[in-house]
Amino acid sequence: MNSQSRVREEFARQADSLSVAPAFTDAEVLEKIRAATAPKKTERILDLGCGPGIVSAALAPHAKEVVGFDLTPEMLVRARQRCKEGGLPNVRFELGRAEQLPFAAGGFDAVVTRLTLHHFPDPRQVMAEMVRVTRPGGRVIVADVVSSENADEAALHNALEILRDPSHLQMLAATGILELIAAVGLRVTATSAWEMQREFGEWIRITNAPERAKPLFTVMVTLAKAGIHAGIDLRYDGKAVLFQHRWLLVTARKGR
Repeated sequence: MNSQSRVREEFARQADSLSVAPAFTDAEVLEKIRAATAPKKTERILDLGCGPGIVSAALAPHAKEVVGFDLTPEMLVRARQRCKEGGLPNVRFELGRAEQLPFAAGGFDAVVTRLTLHHFPDPRQVMAEMVRVTRPGGRVIVADVVSSENADEAALHNALEILRDPSHLQMLAATGILELIAAVGLRVTATSAWEMQREFGEWIRITNAPERAKPLFTVMVTLAKAGIHAGIDLRYDGKAVLFQHRWLLVTARKGR
């Protein structure tokens, strides 16, 4: 199975659970993304990897138009429903691959992507496409969970994420995301970082794959008891497995 087929399979399964998951609907995170994007009523915004339209719906009241783009049809069904129920007629959704965006060069004032980079085999190609469809002087906003700067910790963290969701490929360290942004010619104008506490139960439920829960729980408990934290402050309190996801939000501009 190639990576795109795996993404479609996993996110078709997750469409309902992800749509309401607190980690994805968190109002504080959405406000951080909206503030970083700073949409105007005259602007067109692309939400790349929009999933069930959570970010699209948060940006739409402040923009002229928001286009949500995703690989998974089931996610777009939820996205359209969300925006219809929210009375947001200025949002539309399209299906396709992030590596080959069906949009004209310079067609958007800003491009936003949240929690997508770790699913792409070639995130640089995706970033290059994001830059291509952004107008000169426009903004590119990237928000993702980052791994440790320590290579061994990052490898273990990514292994745990892959065991939970096989469509996961690699969470980059913060320096890796910044290097990727620089490599496609963007100029960073602002960064923000924060931590989000996660609990094993809510984290695994999003996948809608309960057969993965018991073996992964066993692995994470064993690591935590051995004092191996995987760069995510992995711990076990006797009942629950807890850890921290570290986020990085980057705002960058196209051109000087």
